[in-house]
Amino acid sequence: MEGDATKATDLISYNSKGGVNPQTQILDEDGKGDSFPSPLPLISYYEQRKVQDPSAAKTGTGLPMLNNSPEFIPDVEPYEAVAVPRESILEDCIRRETERLAYQETLLNKVVYDCIDPSPFNQDKEPPANGDLKPFYYPVDPADTTLVFESRFESGNLRRAIQIYEFEYDLILKSDYNTRGNTQWYYFSISNTKANQTYRFNIINMMKPDSLYNAGMKTCVYSTKDAENFHKGWRRDGFDICYYQNNMKKKIGGYYYTLTFAITVTNEKDTVYIAHCYPYTYSDLNKYLNLLLADPKKRNRIRRKTLCQTVAGNSCDVLTITSFLTEAESFRARKGIALFARVHPGETNSSWMMKGLIDYLTGPTLDAKILRDNFIFKIIPMLNPDGVINGSYRCGLAGVDLNRCWAEPSRKLHPTIFNAKAMLKQFCSEAEVVLTCDFHGHSRKKNIFMYGCVGKNGNKEKIFPKLMEKTSEIFSFSDCVFGMQKTKESTARIVIYREMGIINSFTLESSFCGANYGKHADFHFNPEHLQEVGHDFCDAILDFCDPDQIKVRMAIEELDILFPGTEEEEVEEIVEDVVIEEDNGKKKKKKKKVVVKKKVSTTKSKKEK
Repeated sequence: MEGDATKATDLISYNSKGGVNPQTQILDEDGKGDSFPSPLPLISYYEQRKVQDPSAAKTGTGLPMLNNSPEFIPDVEPYEAVAVPRESILEDCIRRETERLAYQETLLNKVVYDCIDPSPFNQDKEPPANGDLKPFYYPVDPADTTLVFESRFESGNLRRAIQIYEFEYDLILKSDYNTRGNTQWYYFSISNTKANQTYRFNIINMMKPDSLYNAGMKTCVYSTKDAENFHKGWRRDGFDICYYQNNMKKKIGGYYYTLTFAITVTNEKDTVYIAHCYPYTYSDLNKYLNLLLADPKKRNRIRRKTLCQTVAGNSCDVLTITSFLTEAESFRARKGIALFARVHPGETNSSWMMKGLIDYLTGPTLDAKILRDNFIFKIIPMLNPDGVINGSYRCGLAGVDLNRCWAEPSRKLHPTIFNAKAMLKQFCSEAEVVLTCDFHGHSRKKNIFMYGCVGKNGNKEKIFPKLMEKTSEIFSFSDCVFGMQKTKESTARIVIYREMGIINSFTLESSFCGANYGKHADFHFNPEHLQEVGHDFCDAILDFCDPDQIKVRMAIEELDILFPGTEEEEVEEIVEDVVIEEDNGKKKKKKKKVVVKKKVSTTKSKKEK
């Protein structure tokens, strides 16, 4: 962006309703107007790989990255209640915007952080002794209460921070690279805090029209001093939380949304991390896998290989878990299960579920051994390392949703999907693959649930989710959806179902918030709960493939009551284009309609009708 980096007037102004002016445009790096500043273009990752540690996370963007993300501390509160929104919270937000308009002379409008643009505050400052990047802002003196923001670390996402009042800030998130949207995930730190001071943050370029924040979801907060002094890790925090449409227009049409929340910091001069959900970075995954392979017992149950290199030159790993120390004939008789996670980088809850599953499968229990003796598990725990590293929410560096590329993936632009699909096809040729599942997070629904497919198989596609309901006290079968919408035809679930004929092809979804029933009702999910879901998934596999099939038969009986089956009815359907030659010699296509008998699957249970 050109101009004075300390002035937010280049960035934003407010209209008569107290919101952002729809006419206000934000300059890109090339000086052209647009809705929000877009990231710098990609550089060749081959050049970058020459100067980086081959084991380090690579951004692929040419932008520097700090190595100071907080270490996860497993000590979390078992039950953290969701917030109860105040009835007047939306009106209060509108009132605050109106006050900002009425008293514009009181607004500081000072840009105190930008992850790309040069800083006017640190030109005469020496870099930190440890070689880290210089902060964008340096407090003027000990009395300066301005927060020091940072997001140039792994999975961080904050493009810009504008100080509005002494303790209130407008925040702008980075869009996913090579896109102009997909802003949902946020992860940044603040320092230079005052003890027992309340700060308000307004993230003003959210994209989705609705959010679980209005259903009581809180943000995730990590205090460095609490971690050091009390071994206290991530927790849910925040109050006066509201998610609402603002008055700033998007270039593609529609309006942006604002997430506003307040937090009270208890420690003086603390560094506090704030995130949309419990972070799980590419480096976290590598540390975890290294620990597994360093364990003398677990390393005999798992093999780790590089599936491919990503666009940025990061390794995408594929794990094989089974009983390796057995006869070859026994190995060939085993059935296959393929599992994936983190195709959407901002859905960190999917990584926690996958971690729980891997812990179970590599563990010492008899049930885990039974699964290893009878199955070969192929697991890709992170399908989108580049997006995870760069703090994207949904896309990879090519700027596309990788879970919409399974039908025709590009070896160059979507290498992880291209190679995952090829690996799965090879796996199917070597073993009977009985189940696949892609782990995700959900931003607008509560509970843990599944998406499944439908076909001419009666209720077969619903059996495994029904068994999950029996094994997991936080899994909700009533929230499961079985269908194959046209907009999702290129997802892993549907492509695997159609092209490879795997009936049990699912997506496992976890709410970013929590549950609305049972003992977890009105409480947030935390990493422990999510890892338990991974354990429950393994228990459901045991029941699904148990030779006596008692639980399967019970599930089928329940499903036959809930879903009476298929009905044959006559429907009018367009089946082909017919070329008709008219008297003048011209040819044109005409739709030919015929009445055919077709089996239409019942998708709603009796209790839903």
